[in-house]
Amino acid sequence: MNRCNGERVKRMSTKSRKLIWNTVRIAVCAVALGWVLLGVTWHDYVQLNDGRRPRLILEEGDSVTIQTDQGSEQISLSRIAVNDLGQARITYGLVRVVRQSDAKLLVLCLVVFCPVPFLQSLRFLWLLRAQEIHISYWESVKLSFAGNFLNFVAPGTTGGDVIKAYYITLHTHQKTEAVTTVFLDRIAGLAGILGLVSIVIFATTGDAELRGIGYIVLAMLLALGLGCLLLLSEGLRRWVASRRLATRVMALAGREQALPADSAPSTSKHRLKILAGTIIRQAQRADQATQRLLKHRKMVLGALAATLVLQFFAVSAFVLICRAVGMNFTDYPAGDYYAVTATGNIVAAIPISPQGLGTTEAVFKHFLEGSHANLSQVLCMAMGIRLMQLSWALPGILVTMTGAYTPKMDSPESQDSQA
Repeated sequence: MNRCNGERVKRMSTKSRKLIWNTVRIAVCAVALGWVLLGVTWHDYVQLNDGRRPRLILEEGDSVTIQTDQGSEQISLSRIAVNDLGQARITYGLVRVVRQSDAKLLVLCLVVFCPVPFLQSLRFLWLLRAQEIHISYWESVKLSFAGNFLNFVAPGTTGGDVIKAYYITLHTHQKTEAVTTVFLDRIAGLAGILGLVSIVIFATTGDAELRGIGYIVLAMLLALGLGCLLLLSEGLRRWVASRRLATRVMALAGREQALPADSAPSTSKHRLKILAGTIIRQAQRADQATQRLLKHRKMVLGALAATLVLQFFAVSAFVLICRAVGMNFTDYPAGDYYAVTATGNIVAAIPISPQGLGTTEAVFKHFLEGSHANLSQVLCMAMGIRLMQLSWALPGILVTMTGAYTPKMDSPESQDSQA
């Protein structure tokens, strides 16, 4: 009876934690979006020196036409208030930005983004081969498209990786190694975007605030590199193995594995020991999979190089969207836009809000509004980036709906997974 009550309390506790976490994520999303949308307008407006804020109808040379209670009125630019930069306080609405967007550049964005999913597939293929898991490049392409699409459906930009990990386990009996590879693939992607942001910020922009972000990103990259070195360090492994707790758990796992199934007492304590032993054995296999990368350095370096290239294509497509919606490339270098959009991509990967919704837009607004662009342009750019990524993820619908993620029954990987 006590055992049943304990399990019930445990399930309720898990549900409560999940509910709290989801509530926090939705709240963050709502607050961030609320701040981003504050001040956005559908139509154009001007701020006059006398405090009025009428709707803007037409701009022509040294004057503008505004809407009044009596109809319309043409006024000179001198009657319009200016901001700290000496720019006229004109708020351009979403309608104008959409109408004036360059359709050809938007199509070009889709073309520039085209290599990204295929380079992702190549990176994933190389990391799998480093684990001696052999699938075809076409299978890797299908799995990558499925993962990209599911990342739009599942919470966060990494939620689809869990389902992608399940898909790849259908192709091999090396289940733990396959799941570990999905995790390592994500690490490689993170290293690539951090590296690209660092290079872009320090090589192309002189903005003090962006350089501050660059130092943070560089610190994150160094921390990631240090973590990988420690993970692959034989000395660290010997130190962990020498700890008394680790030794006891390893011995426990060995004893539980050696027990006959019919002699095991049916107690919660015994089941806990079996679970601990299983976790340790799986952790050992995951560790061995990580160590195996040292034997395939060329593939790993190739995967990192592919990541840098695909991130460059992706961020270049983002920057083209900035230009397509009319952002200020005359007074500010393209490097600023590379740095800001790439930083937004990093923020989107943090699962604090669904799909990074709100938080990513907040980054764009903070760095671009008022100087590089108006708020409507920022919002249209953010929406354009999401639509472009979704467009190239849509083939994943066919993969998931038709079951194309499963190996063919007569393929070597299918036979291997059935072994």
